Amino acid sequence: MRYEAPRRHAVGTGIGWHRACDEELFRRGQRLPQLLEQLLVRGVVTEVLANLILMAPNDDQSKLMADILANLGSFVLEKKEEADPINPRRPSHH
Repeated sequence: MRYEAPRRHAVGTGIGWHRACDEELFRRGQRLPQLLEQLLVRGVVTEVLANLILMAPNDDQSKLMADILANLGSFVLEKKEEADPINPRRPSHH
């Protein structure tokens, strides 16, 4: 997470740095539940994918990982295109 200095308080406004820091920590703390939920979801998705890969025969596991990664990449690109129809992605040159 990148540090951003408090924006509302300038030097000489009479508001102490400790209060500005408290407000910044409070603002960031409000996002904490969302960040924790994202971390939990990432962990669960990773564990499920790992279990699926490990259920495949040893000789197929590498191919399965590559397929999962390729499908994920395609899905992300499609979602980006849906979100920004004005700037669709350029076709790749294979």
